[in-house]
Amino acid sequence: MKVRLDTQTDGFIYAWGTDYTSDNVVDIDENELKKIVAGASKLVDDKIVVDQQRVTDLYPADAMPTPTPEQQMIAALYARVTKIEDGGKNE
Repeated sequence: MKVRLDTQTDGFIYAWGTDYTSDNVVDIDENELKKIVAGASKLVDDKIVVDQQRVTDLYPADAMPTPTPEQQMIAALYARVTKIEDGGKNE
């Protein structure tokens, strides 16, 4: 399939589409197209190559910080106090 690949100066793909008015149009297998990770993929010899380190840097697996045990305890205590203040008899 023919697609337009928009790349950064270092060759990493940041976007792709079906607008054929640019010079960046390539013929690529649909299965290869599905492998693109924006900002972390390059087209090399008609294959998508993904830089796993860039994936880790750009898309951390744990984007939400994990609360510490102390923070979890404070949140649980706050919830209990709130429930008691609202007239809840059973915690």
